[in-house]
Amino acid sequence: MIDADYFAKKRQELGLDREEVLAAVQATLDAWYPGQTRARQLHRGTLRVVTPSSSVASELRMRQVELLAAHSLVDVRLAISIQTLRD
Repeated sequence: MIDADYFAKKRQELGLDREEVLAAVQATLDAWYPGQTRARQLHRGTLRVVTPSSSVASELRMRQVELLAAHSLVDVRLAISIQTLRD
């Protein structure tokens, strides 16, 4: 019988929990900047965030350490794009 911890470890190694992480990051971004940001992608150690506002992008750059630490994202960098939000 295979241990549940083994599955959790493999899930993390393969990046299958990315949707859950993105949802949690989006909730934090909505609390900080309601309706002004989207957590688009977490792939190969890069979290991509989109905003149409340069001032929000600037503030987010200042708070990136806080954002990544709040979600225990280690060895992840933040890429912020300024573009129109699309759902």
